[in-house]
Amino acid sequence: MTGPRVLPMSTSKHSSQGFSLVELLVALAAGLIVSSAVVAFMMSSFRSNAEYVQATRLTQELRNSLDLVTRDLRRAGYNENALVLIASGNASPFDKIFISGGTCVLYTYDRAGGTPGVLDQANGEIRGLRWKSVTNSANQTVGVIEYAESDATGKPSCTGAAATYTSFPPVCNATSHWCALSDPSILDVTALTFTDSHPPAGTQITLRDIGVSITGKLINSTAYNRTMSSSVRVRSDCFKPTSTYDCTTSP
Repeated sequence: MTGPRVLPMSTSKHSSQGFSLVELLVALAAGLIVSSAVVAFMMSSFRSNAEYVQATRLTQELRNSLDLVTRDLRRAGYNENALVLIASGNASPFDKIFISGGTCVLYTYDRAGGTPGVLDQANGEIRGLRWKSVTNSANQTVGVIEYAESDATGKPSCTGAAATYTSFPPVCNATSHWCALSDPSILDVTALTFTDSHPPAGTQITLRDIGVSITGKLINSTAYNRTMSSSVRVRSDCFKPTSTYDCTTSP
């Protein structure tokens, strides 16, 4: 009968050996490569996500501004007594739409609270929209969209002084009646353009389509600069009782 088998000393010593220095270095290098790839992927994902958020915010800010502008312009020329006016053959006091330099538009429409069919300045029935370059509360030169409405003391003028932007939120200019429509702390409106498409002079009924284009970028960002455009079909046509009547002068 034989006793238990004893493994040779050399075999026991070989089974307890660890990784060699070369193996450790190779494993470390491979780990660094994989880790670098993961970090690069994560950084790229974060950057893409940040760019997407910026692009989405810019698109939303421009769309909101464009919607406000087009909605109000679409009401231009509204006259509550339009049927009486047509029967009389007289021009409407709300007919005129004035565009100055392509960056400012003045228009009117009948509003509740005033006398129907009468252009009531004190009731805010003379309106304005324009682009203006200003210095915001952070001492940055930015472009803004401003709006104005008349009151008993005056009406909007395209050359009127801007709102006050030395503090935030901006304060409406009580003398010129202009107020901020876009947010100068978020959006830099680099261009606002109005274009009027109407038939040649001499046409008794003038159909009007006003093109509106807004270009802007986010404050402190040069990565995105987008333009949004819309065509506004003014629902109220301009009736010219005489061939010399001008629908495009200031209201």
